[in-house]
Amino acid sequence: MRSKTIINSKGQRQATRIEIPIEGAGGELGQRAVINLTSLIAGLKNMKTEQDVVTHYHIICGFATCCELCGFMTEKSTNDLMHMVEHLVENELARVEAEGKGGQE
Repeated sequence: MRSKTIINSKGQRQATRIEIPIEGAGGELGQRAVINLTSLIAGLKNMKTEQDVVTHYHIICGFATCCELCGFMTEKSTNDLMHMVEHLVENELARVEAEGKGGQE
């Protein structure tokens, strides 16, 4: 996993980019599956409630497991990716809680 932080002219962190090299096979179909998995992960930030975040996390888990079982990702890549997803889920749960939308619809 590689992390890159972008700093603005005032020396403040503007953005962070995390890159996880994914190893696997499956050719073009495997690449599309991993791109779709990445889109699912990016969708975490659009969740509005804690339940939405948890449900979306379970969808990501299932999709990642499918990608691994189909050979599109190695077990190591899947594990690395899911560790990162767990941190993102924690961040999104904290965000939703701070917005006061814990369990509300």
